[in-house]
Amino acid sequence: MDFVRELVRFAATGRLGAFHVGAHLHDLVAAHGEPDCSWPVDRGRRWPHAFHHGSLENVYCRCRLLHSMSVDTWRDEVVIPGPCKGEPYRGPVPVTESQLTGALAAAGVDRRTEWSERLPEQRTLYAEPVPRTLVAFVFVARLRDTEPMARDWPLHTVSSYTLGHRECPPTDPALPDDGYGA
Repeated sequence: MDFVRELVRFAATGRLGAFHVGAHLHDLVAAHGEPDCSWPVDRGRRWPHAFHHGSLENVYCRCRLLHSMSVDTWRDEVVIPGPCKGEPYRGPVPVTESQLTGALAAAGVDRRTEWSERLPEQRTLYAEPVPRTLVAFVFVARLRDTEPMARDWPLHTVSSYTLGHRECPPTDPALPDDGYGA
């Protein structure tokens, strides 16, 4: 799998394989197996909860719908679940801003870039593949403080999140535990 091509597909569809905002935790576990690890996002609160499948961190709300997901691409290697269980993308991730923006332009993916004076060494490229779901690509001037500024900024993080998650219904105490804290 070509990582840049997968990122273009992510920007165009909002999906990394079966993973996408709004997917149900139980469906993803059935397709890809148990998460590698998990923890609550906020101390003292069970939900929202983060679950990892390889390098992909997924945050689910109480109703078990995927609310946001991210991959730290500043690491030397990432492991992202592929289309089927046991077929992950595993490989190096050196992706630069010009590589990704060129591939997005060639694929005709609409996007916009935002920059803030408050964070002068960071730019974020956004795509909205489906209404109210954003995919964000964060580029940084350098991956480590000890490095000089890059001419072609490296990709630091890839994420997707919803802008319109509805309020979760209360948990029915009569339901059996689903293994994830129901």
